[in-house]
Amino acid sequence: MKLKLLLLIAAIFSIALQVSAQLPLPIRTIGGTQFYYHEVQKKETLFSIAKKLGIEKNDIIKYNPNAAEQIKEGQFLFFPVSDFANRSNKTQNTQTSAISAPVPTSFNHIVEKGETLYGIAKNYGVTTEAIIRLNPDANSGIKEGQNLKIPQNPAAQQEPDSITTDAPEITSGDTTLVYVTIRPGDTLFSMAKRYNTSIDKLMELNPGISPQNFKSGEIIRVRPNYFTTITTERETTEFRSYEIKRGDTYFSIARKFNISVNDLKAANPDMKKLKRGKTLYIPIKKIETVVVDPSSSLLNDQLSSNDSPIIQEMYDSVHVFRDDNNINVALLLPFMLNSRTQTKQARLYTEFYKGFLLAVDTIRKSNTSKRINVFAYDTQDSQAHVDSILNAPAMAEMDMIFTPDDDKQIAKIAQYGIEHKIAVINSFSLRNDIYNDYSTLFQVNTPQNYMQAKLFDFFDDTFRGYEVVFINMTSETEKEMVGELKAHLSAKNINYTTIDISTSLQADSLNQVLMQGKRYVIIPTSGSRNILIKSLDAIKNVKIDRYDISLCMLGHPEWATYIAEFGEDFNRIDTYIYSRFFSRQDSQSVHNFDNTFHQWYGEYMIYAAPRFGLLGYDTGRYFLELFMHSKDYNNNFKYEGLQNSFDFDRISNWSGFINKSVYFIHFTVFNTTETYIK
Repeated sequence: MKLKLLLLIAAIFSIALQVSAQLPLPIRTIGGTQFYYHEVQKKETLFSIAKKLGIEKNDIIKYNPNAAEQIKEGQFLFFPVSDFANRSNKTQNTQTSAISAPVPTSFNHIVEKGETLYGIAKNYGVTTEAIIRLNPDANSGIKEGQNLKIPQNPAAQQEPDSITTDAPEITSGDTTLVYVTIRPGDTLFSMAKRYNTSIDKLMELNPGISPQNFKSGEIIRVRPNYFTTITTERETTEFRSYEIKRGDTYFSIARKFNISVNDLKAANPDMKKLKRGKTLYIPIKKIETVVVDPSSSLLNDQLSSNDSPIIQEMYDSVHVFRDDNNINVALLLPFMLNSRTQTKQARLYTEFYKGFLLAVDTIRKSNTSKRINVFAYDTQDSQAHVDSILNAPAMAEMDMIFTPDDDKQIAKIAQYGIEHKIAVINSFSLRNDIYNDYSTLFQVNTPQNYMQAKLFDFFDDTFRGYEVVFINMTSETEKEMVGELKAHLSAKNINYTTIDISTSLQADSLNQVLMQGKRYVIIPTSGSRNILIKSLDAIKNVKIDRYDISLCMLGHPEWATYIAEFGEDFNRIDTYIYSRFFSRQDSQSVHNFDNTFHQWYGEYMIYAAPRFGLLGYDTGRYFLELFMHSKDYNNNFKYEGLQNSFDFDRISNWSGFINKSVYFIHFTVFNTTETYIK
């Protein structure tokens, strides 16, 4: 693909030059290519001819090698039309692009749903304090749609009084990483030209952009004055002089030099008949290396549109998609095979692997066009083992690597994924935010702040007009999500009531805060089993006795593991639960998977939250199908699995991917279960 890209650029480069070619010479077509030609006059030298034509002496020799030895009156010299543009214009264009456009010391960021001040600061490589200096109101919190002024990284280190929005002192050769906003009408070419960089460098710094989604208003990373030319190969023609010998014919000479008779005659139109001792000009094709400036104005017409095939070829080359006939997968997990007894955690990782193999089997049955190669490595829960595995040459051929639940090991594997353009999948870690820094990393577990944003939207839609009552057990720690929900309610001027309990909730205590004709949502502040045991009886009794109110309950992700024990109570109370995962107990698909798992491995899955066999199957199905369709990470899709659902998206044009799917499970009073995926 790279060779195809280079040849394509070379071809268009030649066409662009032809448009502005200006040598004061007649043109002759040889082999479908146009050439200027000059007949050497009496007393002319290489120097005088070069000066007359406004070209270099070496330009003459390049296409007419025999001229280096001697030239004589009547000799013809040839020059490809496509290679001689107006040199003064070319020089002027190079000079005007030597220094990039000014870059402001700050730029605007529109806060999106789920973003936090810490996350925004980390994403742009600045401190939260630096953002607050420019946005004092952000000290009390940020909200969706808010416009934040973000300092460029160098400006963030200045004193508050010295930060301005004027252009910084960025000079030619400066490679400081800056952030700029795509303006209406901008293209990859115009942006590269504005900041004196190259299109492929823009795409390398921003893996999230492509020719199809270069949208105004989005922010991208740029290194001004970091220009990269492209070295490529192309076919060219040089002309050799040949002295005609006795017995020579056009056919014999053409065969000798491996050219066509027509091309030979076209190069020598004045030669009506071959005569011994006369000079014949032989057009010989060869491959030469040239340097192409992909942001040159000479390519303006071909690069001005993002639909240009050159830009698409650049995108494909930058992203380096591997052999489409093979999908290579590595699972680096702590199976702990050298231990005498496997821990439960090691058994869960083994179960994940077994579920993944079932996904491979499912994919192979439906798609036989590609070969799936799976490599499982035991990390022994050791950084040294991970390093040793990554040092194996075969790892560089992987398309995806699944990581263990260890932040340092994930970071090491993620760095390896960046260097070798490999998708790295973190299926286990919950509170790891390194997806900000590694563009090929996939975070399977929805980050807390994005799950929180989905919960708030769901809460606002489902419980609009409800009174909120929190049940707080004083001996247990309040969930972080509950504190954020309280702040969300306060921001919307929604009052709430808190009932503190030390032993168990009494129906009388609850009845005292419930007013006739109102609708209420009860929210325990902890996700523990203990608070359920201490609260459910009182809530059920109030639900049954109080016909004058409407009552429901909102629970937490941990409650998904209590369904077998408390499921009937959840239905009686009209309960909602939010979670990163959920598998319906009455699902025929889940039941079939349980049976298949047992048939394959002679055992049932361990009861855990989530069930690792299902997690391995769902992640396997998703990523294998993604790579079956396209190895371009930007072409991901939504997926609803047996237990996990995926909706991956980048949080910036240079970050990795996070899963934004959140389950909302409703246990209705009609003894049914409804599931929503937001």
